[in-house]
Amino acid sequence: MSMVAFAKLAATPSHEPPPYNVNLYLHPQRLIDIGGRRLNIVCTGEGSPTVILEAGLLADSSAWRFVQPAVSRTTTACSYDRAGLGFSDPAGAPRDAAAIVRDLHALLRRAGIAPPYVLVGWSSGGLYTRLYQYRFPNEVTGLVEIEPDSEFDADYSKIVGAVMKLPPQWYREKVRGMHKEFDDCAVDVSRGTCAFFDGGLAAYRRRQHAAGCPKISPAECAVKDVRGRHFNRASLWKDEALEFEAGEKGAAEVRAARRPYGDLPLIVLTDSEEGDVDNDGPITVAAQRAMWVAKDHAHEQVAALSAIGAHFVVAGSPHAIQLSHPSAVISAIDEVVDQARYNAHE
Repeated sequence: MSMVAFAKLAATPSHEPPPYNVNLYLHPQRLIDIGGRRLNIVCTGEGSPTVILEAGLLADSSAWRFVQPAVSRTTTACSYDRAGLGFSDPAGAPRDAAAIVRDLHALLRRAGIAPPYVLVGWSSGGLYTRLYQYRFPNEVTGLVEIEPDSEFDADYSKIVGAVMKLPPQWYREKVRGMHKEFDDCAVDVSRGTCAFFDGGLAAYRRRQHAAGCPKISPAECAVKDVRGRHFNRASLWKDEALEFEAGEKGAAEVRAARRPYGDLPLIVLTDSEEGDVDNDGPITVAAQRAMWVAKDHAHEQVAALSAIGAHFVVAGSPHAIQLSHPSAVISAIDEVVDQARYNAHE
């Protein structure tokens, strides 16, 4: 597939979610012991290189349900649940990028999933996949970064403060408030102080029913119901609080390990400015636009680490591009897989 064809696909919105095997996300598939605790991994298809799908904060293997079926038509594709998420056992601590990379490396080795890998990272998963490449460069033959966190991220507290004419401390307090919300959920998700899972499982199901479940899409509603049950576990929030709070440490770990990728196939996807705006949020639209411009520049810097790196903005997409515009993500993965295969046979 040419880059021109990819760019056109990237701008095409998805109106109907593609079909997928819902049973892959309603029950654990392979629970692999990585040393006293187990991680759930979901593998489909066959062929090399194996595409490894790494989700973002609070997201498990089901985040890839619209992408994995298409990718597995041409090669092996594996998604997994990080510690504490989905059907995986909790870890407790630590949950920085280095710990997550150790977990993934152990999982792939003990599951018998041999390299080479094309690593696909979404959001915080972008940090983890890139650190994995730095730690195990001989195992990685390509990267796809979807709305990735990165060590190039700007100081958003200064950006918001400058645009809104507020001290940077204002934005930092907002971030600290999010940390507290995670911690409240980790203490007791049913106490009513868990803002991310307001009202607990019963209220979550009522909201789903009010939104049309299960009539609109039985498969989607079944997946969301299972995720609701997972979110009702305080252990999930404990691991996710630790992961969220280790974000800056993870960026520092990647920064310390950073080196040029040479000609490693690499595609970076960024959501669109209009898809990134929250008109009801506490941060003004002007400040959000300034943050998006800074993020877009950071993503350009990530792509520039490879001599053949490419960066695309996916028109009309929000942060979860793989859910709203799966065709763009599938096209990016197919392109990198094709490049990796070509390089392997040169």
